[in-house]
Amino acid sequence: MEPTKIFDINRPWLSLDDWQKDYIHSEANQDCFLLCGRQVGKTTAMSIKAVELCVNQFKKGEFVLICSITEKQGYHMLAKALSYAMEKYPNIVCKGKDKPTMHRIQFRNGTGIHCYAAGETGEGLRGYTIKKLMIDEGSRMKDEFFIAVSPMLSVVQGSMDIASTPCGKLGFFYKCSLDEKFKK
Repeated sequence: MEPTKIFDINRPWLSLDDWQKDYIHSEANQDCFLLCGRQVGKTTAMSIKAVELCVNQFKKGEFVLICSITEKQGYHMLAKALSYAMEKYPNIVCKGKDKPTMHRIQFRNGTGIHCYAAGETGEGLRGYTIKKLMIDEGSRMKDEFFIAVSPMLSVVQGSMDIASTPCGKLGFFYKCSLDEKFKK
């Protein structure tokens, strides 16, 4: 019998489940779809993956954009990413004028994680070019959001990770569940 993992809410990366590890280490350019229950660790896994991409795979000028329908959700994921980055890679996180804020974490290699609430349409996000789009609670976002953000990925052949609890068989999120290009 395998010993029980001790969960530390302040350092959740020490007790990841196998599905979280598989997701975190998936290909950087792979679109990923996470259909999860509440409080299972999807936000934790996404925040760790965002940091790992920036520190170990992305080149200068490549960014992760974290989006959610509310600021609270987005800030929560960014805060988890910052906690992980400060523990695992403290010397790579920028300080001084480029120190982390509520909207971004910048790394010394020229990459970064940005975080903004998407609202219902994503209109306020236009103008970014991003390598990875991470969407939390995507089942609650309207199709207009996805129409607005999809061009941000096309220029650099970026990819999307979309996670959510279920919310019926409708909209873009449901279509992703049927799309073979998404790792599930």
